[in-house]
Amino acid sequence: MDINKPDIFQTTNELKLDQLSFCQNSVKSIQQWSATLEIHHLGDSARSLFNAIIEIAELKCQETLRFDLIQTIHPLIDNILNSLEKHFFNQSLISDNRNKQIIELAFSLRTHLSKIYIDIAQRSNQQLENQSFSLFSFKLKKNLQTARIVSTYYALQQLSLLLYHQQMLYNTVLPGQWLIAHKLLDCAMKHNFNIDNINQILGTTHQIKNINQAYAQLILLDIFNTHQIRPAEIQGLYLCSFEWAKLIHILPKESTLSRYVVDSTKDHPPIYNTTSGNNCNPSIYIATQALLNYLNENQGRKNEKLTANEKLFLTPALHFHIHNILTNTAERRHERYEYNARIKICFGLSVAHFYLAKAKNFKETLELGANYQLKSESVFVDSHENTPHFDLSSIKTIDRESRKIHQVDVLDISVSGYRIKWTGETPANLKTGEFILVQENSRSPWRGGVIRWIKQSTEQSLEIGLEILAQEIAPCACYLQIDRNTGHYHPALIMQNAQLDEVSTTLILPGIGILKDKQSIQLRLGQDELKVFLMKPLLITQSFMRFDFELLNEQQRPVLDNFIHKQFNEVKHHDLWETLK
Repeated sequence: MDINKPDIFQTTNELKLDQLSFCQNSVKSIQQWSATLEIHHLGDSARSLFNAIIEIAELKCQETLRFDLIQTIHPLIDNILNSLEKHFFNQSLISDNRNKQIIELAFSLRTHLSKIYIDIAQRSNQQLENQSFSLFSFKLKKNLQTARIVSTYYALQQLSLLLYHQQMLYNTVLPGQWLIAHKLLDCAMKHNFNIDNINQILGTTHQIKNINQAYAQLILLDIFNTHQIRPAEIQGLYLCSFEWAKLIHILPKESTLSRYVVDSTKDHPPIYNTTSGNNCNPSIYIATQALLNYLNENQGRKNEKLTANEKLFLTPALHFHIHNILTNTAERRHERYEYNARIKICFGLSVAHFYLAKAKNFKETLELGANYQLKSESVFVDSHENTPHFDLSSIKTIDRESRKIHQVDVLDISVSGYRIKWTGETPANLKTGEFILVQENSRSPWRGGVIRWIKQSTEQSLEIGLEILAQEIAPCACYLQIDRNTGHYHPALIMQNAQLDEVSTTLILPGIGILKDKQSIQLRLGQDELKVFLMKPLLITQSFMRFDFELLNEQQRPVLDNFIHKQFNEVKHHDLWETLK
């Protein structure tokens, strides 16, 4: 795959072949050749198709013929790519050598497939702009116009798939990748074919029906994928983007709803409108309000209008992520400072509970006793006939591998967290949105946080952004009702933050779909139990949820305050004792 150059989108392929080496220069001949490929021999077929793409890109022929030739083998290339991507999607973030080779092969195929459509679009446009056509050349001109429209559409389609491929692996884009996308849309808008229906032209049934929508899908993938979501969520966003692209408005002029802007002369994705600055001369304006309205109208119980993909993938965590992006300003709030150190880190809410509870298993921390019965109906949901009961057999002991404490290098710090470097094998729960505990040294307490983002870095390493949520954390438990008579206890944490003499107390709860705001749940603090009402969700990820809460019975405030005071003091004394050992 040495042909995969870093500047592939900045240069046009040289036309130097008079004849294809594997078949005649005709659609019928390439159909016959492709029928001989044995798809179950994945490596051989992939190599043959890759060489075919390269030769078609360099063939001296009409652009209309080039388009027909690549379209003939396009379905085969898609099948090969689907098979290759199964080998590395949702695998470890740091790949072994075999997986790296598969990734590079798939990446090269997708990149060169994008490039051939880009070249057809650009050459067709050059001929239409620079060549004068006589009345007798009307059909040639019409064919070139069609080739320009459909190749622009397929180029943007492949650029979206390429970006999706890069995001699933937490990779960065290639040089020129954004610039060429902007140029393709610019050309389409200039010549007024950006809203022509591709299905009417080709007789196809594509969900994305025109160039505007194809560009909108590409934009959505970038806006929503901020390295802060997991591969399963990235896949969900991609599948949902086929519907959402229709709700994005791409305009040549600014309006009151233009949330993002694009300078089509720069190799840069869309930026937030108010941050465009003096160096940006926008030519494309993007409005996302219609999508926000659609998602808000169909949230929760009102989701009858959602598509099958939306119902499947639009989890509370993903909805929270999208809503934040479409309503807040995506700006960095704190400056980073160089800082060289090694810190300790462990992953997961259950593991955090284990260490904060002084290495006690969750079942021990409940202090229920052998004959514990839930006697008070007021404690849980009222039940006149049956007393609610719980099942402790479902509580799993944390295995040694999961509770392992890792040491990592810090690259820099900010007021809100760290940027770290990870090398070597990645544990299963090293994922965006995972709850973490961080400790700088043996004299400092554990601090609670979250993995905010992950990016591929140098060879066999990752860069990871950690946000610290609180330093004062206490382990507790929450009881969640499954039905009228049964429920389960789950690990939970109480956290406190002090800002400007104001102390805020929040709950860290497991990322379970039945949890939502404006509902009451049962907290177990040591041997005491009390009911709380969940207010506004402050953070929702696939791993956990963070909520503001209120006591349903304010007379129980001393119970909560005493528990928090006792736990936080014990943590401080425990950490002090550890330093004196």
